[in-house]
Amino acid sequence: MRHGVDYVVFMVLNNPILAVGIWLFAASLFLVCQIKSKMTALDEEADQETVHPFPHPADWELSAHYLALRSKYGWSPWPVYLMWPCQVSGVLLLLVGLFQ
Repeated sequence: MRHGVDYVVFMVLNNPILAVGIWLFAASLFLVCQIKSKMTALDEEADQETVHPFPHPADWELSAHYLALRSKYGWSPWPVYLMWPCQVSGVLLLLVGLFQ
């Protein structure tokens, strides 16, 4: 176990841009899962064909649908507003970190 931790510490110390990119992309995936769980709990998208566990092209419409329903159910808009900047900056930092 300690050997794996040493690899992670080595990567963070030698390539912090890559580590931040991974963290931001993981944060965006967490936010997508949070939004999807709220939508699925309402049976707004209960079809298993439309609920995907990972980012999918249908997620473009999911944000707008969540924002349309958020005032009705008293949800905070911050997951949607934070999801896209985390995802875009995470991917960009991953690419910069991989190819520097």
